[in-house]
Amino acid sequence: MTVAKIALSAATFAIDRPYSYRVPPALAGVLQPGMRVLVPFGTGNRTSEGLVLSVEEAEGGKLKEIVTLLDETPVLTPQGIQLALWMRERFFCTVYAAALTMLPTGLWYVLKESYALAPGIDRETWETQTEGRPRAHRILTLLQANGGRAALEQIQALEDLPNPRQTLRELEKAGLVVRQTQARRKVKDKTEPVAALALSPQEALAQMTPRKTTSPMGYAVTSLLCNLGSASVKELCYFTGASRQTIKSLEKRGILTLHQREVFRHTLPETVEVQPLADLNPQQQAAYAGLRDRMESGQPQAALLYGVTGSGKTQVYLHLIQAALAAGRGAMVLVPEIALTPSLLQIFLTHFGRQVAVLHSCLPTGERYDEWKRVRDGQASVVIGTRSAVFAPLPDPGLIILDEEQEGSYQSESMVRYHAREVAKFRCNTGLLVLGSATPAVESRYAAETDSITCLPSAAYNARRCRKSPGGYKQELRQETPRPVRPAREELEENLRRGNRAFSFSTAGAAAVWWYAASVARFPCPAARST
Repeated sequence: MTVAKIALSAATFAIDRPYSYRVPPALAGVLQPGMRVLVPFGTGNRTSEGLVLSVEEAEGGKLKEIVTLLDETPVLTPQGIQLALWMRERFFCTVYAAALTMLPTGLWYVLKESYALAPGIDRETWETQTEGRPRAHRILTLLQANGGRAALEQIQALEDLPNPRQTLRELEKAGLVVRQTQARRKVKDKTEPVAALALSPQEALAQMTPRKTTSPMGYAVTSLLCNLGSASVKELCYFTGASRQTIKSLEKRGILTLHQREVFRHTLPETVEVQPLADLNPQQQAAYAGLRDRMESGQPQAALLYGVTGSGKTQVYLHLIQAALAAGRGAMVLVPEIALTPSLLQIFLTHFGRQVAVLHSCLPTGERYDEWKRVRDGQASVVIGTRSAVFAPLPDPGLIILDEEQEGSYQSESMVRYHAREVAKFRCNTGLLVLGSATPAVESRYAAETDSITCLPSAAYNARRCRKSPGGYKQELRQETPRPVRPAREELEENLRRGNRAFSFSTAGAAAVWWYAASVARFPCPAARST
């Protein structure tokens, strides 16, 4: 007997474990790990979604049977299943919740439960059997009035009938009603009809030339297909002025055939041509060489690319991605905010063209699902996005970059409270995780100082350490001096004499305005603007 181990959506964390179900003969040889199914669960046999973790042969026993298969192909790879199992232990969530977090919402299913009168049950029969049972009588009356079927929401909306599930279970056990569950995916694959010649161009023209005067549109469509070979019905109608009825008549005559072709909803900005990467300066080249060696080591590696804003970290990222693509591997670049994605996307499109895919929550559900499919099918090897893009289905991620890795937006506060940095570490089995920041997180900086990860400067800007005063401002502040405290004023004066710039940070409110006004009055700046 074939048995499938399944993680269920209806199971809470306390009872979350692989449940065994019997695979029906119709699914034998078809069911694979990573597919989703519908199964009965619990004493009431309520229909629940489940993720197949494994399929194996086992000894016979009393097991419930899988109801139906939801996916034609696995939605999670074996590596994805391992990631879901790890997330359960690390973030205290169920396996199925982790799997849903990894999938785009367009792949989620909505289950709709309904009840119908059992075959062969007429009004006289159910009225006789429900005599003296007003709750059951009301439910069956509703089913009869709705043509023999009603959704669970309609039954629950009946007045003075709270929690009708117990009554429905009794009616189902008595054989008066049957339960039906429909699974509907949130987004379907978008397709368009495509026409192609069913004959050789010479034969097609030979058949349509005598009808050139009586059917000019049909002749125009045939002539265009002779040049193109195949084209979408929409394009044929646009360029020839023919109607869809003309296309169908040509299909009936056997001149062309129609089939459906998948199209993607998300269109990337057009790029004129792919531009070569700019040369790195010596400091960037040193950082790049060190990171590349770690990426090509074949071992899990992590490194902190430490550089202030404008120090050239992005150029190092681009060269690392180019090296990963040259090795036949994929790359991810995560940014903390969606607002940063468009500008970064344009840079990456300029250098990598259509190999780039973008994933973030502001994309419409259909477009995000299509981008996910492009990555899964190998049409895109470079993924740019926010926190959730860390789950992109790259088969072999050789490089994962977290830009501004100290930002709190990498921590999820939704159904599964994961941190993108930890998930990225798990996914870099044989790749490199690069944490880029000017102000690293405490744990990342500590790991770099204790040699847990490597710290590399991205450019010479890191050599310019900011001069910081260890303290001594308290006495000046207690005097409530009407101008910037003396140590800060002296530091600013010295900094300006050296021809350098200075940044002043203070608390919000009136104190900030006072500090700003006093500083500008003493040290005028042409670019300063008062707010």
